[in-house]
Amino acid sequence: MEKPRVKTRMESGRFLAQCRECGTWVEVPPQSVRTELFFEHLEAEFRCCGLNQIATFTTEKDYIDFH
Repeated sequence: MEKPRVKTRMESGRFLAQCRECGTWVEVPPQSVRTELFFEHLEAEFRCCGLNQIATFTTEKDYIDFH
């Protein structure tokens, strides 16, 4: 069963996810799940309020993959 997505934001080089239960912003360590020519898609699983949650992020790459 897929876990519901949560609100996310990036600030000062940190990846933050908002707990869907209590609303607290938590710093999470995302991992790359997919890359495209200009963008990288990241995902982090975290636990807050007894719930397993998934945060997704999309960042613009500072380089271009041509392979």
